[in-house]
Amino acid sequence: MFKKKNIVLKIFLHLRPKDIPKTIIKMKLKTIFAVAASVVALASCGQKVKPVSEQLVGQWTGTDSITVTVVDSTGNQVAQELVAPIDLEYFADSTFTAAIKVNDSTIINVGGVATIAEDVVTFTGSMQCVEPMDLNGSMTFVVEPEALNVTFTAVNAAANTTHSGKANLTRKAAPVQQ
Repeated sequence: MFKKKNIVLKIFLHLRPKDIPKTIIKMKLKTIFAVAASVVALASCGQKVKPVSEQLVGQWTGTDSITVTVVDSTGNQVAQELVAPIDLEYFADSTFTAAIKVNDSTIINVGGVATIAEDVVTFTGSMQCVEPMDLNGSMTFVVEPEALNVTFTAVNAAANTTHSGKANLTRKAAPVQQ
């Protein structure tokens, strides 16, 4: 029976019977390499994930929950909490600006520079209140649903004042072009 198979293969492939096993092995290796190359090609066709530095770029809007703590002249801490709308714009050069609208007549301007290491985004900058305050904090980008969570602390040591905030932002819709 084995001889009969070799004869059929010899006729089909036009090879000598002793060369048939080598040819089959070569064909199997070529098939394995072809399948592997196809799998790699298909895997590389998937959607590319942008780095965090690119995903942050754009305009964001949301609410900011802020706790303002002041140490009065007697050493007592007085805290006041407020929730205010915030608009933030993150630029491709890793800088950002934001406006926190406390009320119709009071808008706090914020600006800073972000440092990105993998998925961790930290920043430093300033908050323009009655007097400028030193600002530092972090940003966390959420993929689904797309969101930006910002936590910050602004300090004015001379005025014994600290602002601590947590903002939850969503990307502003792109303006409709006509």
